[in-house]
Amino acid sequence: MGLFGNIIKPLQGKLTTKQEENMKKVAEVFKEKTGKDYQTAVVWKMTTKKKLTKTVYTYYNWIIGYGVNADHIPEIVFIPVDPKWEWIGDPIYCPKTNSEMVQDKKTTLFALKNSQLEDGKMDLQLISSMAMMANYLMDVNYMFEYDKLNDYCLEYWVGK
Repeated sequence: MGLFGNIIKPLQGKLTTKQEENMKKVAEVFKEKTGKDYQTAVVWKMTTKKKLTKTVYTYYNWIIGYGVNADHIPEIVFIPVDPKWEWIGDPIYCPKTNSEMVQDKKTTLFALKNSQLEDGKMDLQLISSMAMMANYLMDVNYMFEYDKLNDYCLEYWVGK
């Protein structure tokens, strides 16, 4: 990892007051929009488009809530959100009955497949650091939350 990595890694794990406030707001907004008491986090997605001689990268932030619905069906809900809280979209409900979970063998990250999602899938990549991404990603840090999401996906979606 080297000297640089030894300096950056501990900083990624420290939550700022702003990150803590935003993480609380994520949970509040999710409950307000869905009425559900699920575990919450923020995932991000990047798309690329070629424009003449350059590549344009677009980053999307999604509030994610995951749990078991009233019918005892595992469900993941996505809510698009602007990183500066300027707009919040409508929830996209993805119950296990019409969705599929896959796990990348190399990265071990999970991806949810559902026809309602752009490109038909969403990688469940939690925001874990704001390093050089403050203009594109919400200021939150879910570095220590991935184990909860991982356990949920294994238990309810792909089996152990």
